[in-house]
Amino acid sequence: MSKKILICDDAPTALKLMEMVLADEGYEIHKAENAEQAMILIDQKGPFDGGVYDVNMPGKNGIELTKDTLAHANGKNMKILIVSTESSDHLRQAGKEAGVKAWIVKPFEDEDLIEVLGKILV
Repeated sequence: MSKKILICDDAPTALKLMEMVLADEGYEIHKAENAEQAMILIDQKGPFDGGVYDVNMPGKNGIELTKDTLAHANGKNMKILIVSTESSDHLRQAGKEAGVKAWIVKPFEDEDLIEVLGKILV
């Protein structure tokens, strides 16, 4: 059975790119454009195996979304990967404290996304 992944990014191009790359690897993909949509999907379509979240989004950011995700019954076992243009040590530390398992800086190579997600989902 394929692993269920929730992608949350407010940039439609980034969402589509990550969906194509991960769907080609056999993942079942669900997409959200903001944290509110992501939490609705977790509530209605969960549980998910993993999440790929952007940091900079309107409303709640990816780190706040990680905290909300892991506090939800359908999200508590999700492995979260942040994919962001942000790379500061401060944000990475905040992400780690929130429960983020890995961080990739945009722009990234498709292979990096596949490899890092694969590692945290085992």
